[in-house]
Amino acid sequence: MEKENNEINLEYVLLKGTDEELWEIDYENNIALNVSDVMRQGSVNNLTTYSGKIEDFLTKERGCDSIHFHNSFSIPMRIHMNSQKSKLRDCEFK
Repeated sequence: MEKENNEINLEYVLLKGTDEELWEIDYENNIALNVSDVMRQGSVNNLTTYSGKIEDFLTKERGCDSIHFHNSFSIPMRIHMNSQKSKLRDCEFK
């Protein structure tokens, strides 16, 4: 996870498998976006690799058990996270 100048906590996760997906997790705004179509994985520092689905990563690795998906044809798939405290990163999910 990297801390940017504007105080937003971002983490990038590359899901390994048949369809490699790159996800941007914004802990400040409690959202995860599939950014595979708009970002190259080589342009991301501190990339986390995970074998599995994004919902498994968020629940098993980051301790969030209250997430929901939004599918849209005009923007990338996104996930919203409800209030949870991450067991690994000590982050608040709202």
